[in-house]
Amino acid sequence: MGAQQEEEDGAPSEERKQQKTSKEVYFCVLPDKYEPLIEEEEETEEERRKWKEDKKRKRKDRYRKYRKNVRKALSFSWHCLLAGLQSMASSYSTPLSAVVTVATEVN
Repeated sequence: MGAQQEEEDGAPSEERKQQKTSKEVYFCVLPDKYEPLIEEEEETEEERRKWKEDKKRKRKDRYRKYRKNVRKALSFSWHCLLAGLQSMASSYSTPLSAVVTVATEVN
């Protein structure tokens, strides 16, 4: 009888490990000074308007900074392109004999 009882006792413990169980939930009484979190829906129209204006101003400043940086990059690229075209045009417009004499004097 003792062996049968051990087998019977062993089987439920294995089943208990394999079965899914729910977690225990604990409830408590809230203190008197409890302040619930304020939901966004409870915001006033003035707060909402200030938040939107602030967001709009930040976006405007960010775009202004991006425009400034893009303008700098484009103007620098444009100046480099013009300098390259001018040097290429001057090399094609001068006669070949002048280029050889200028090159020897530079060295």
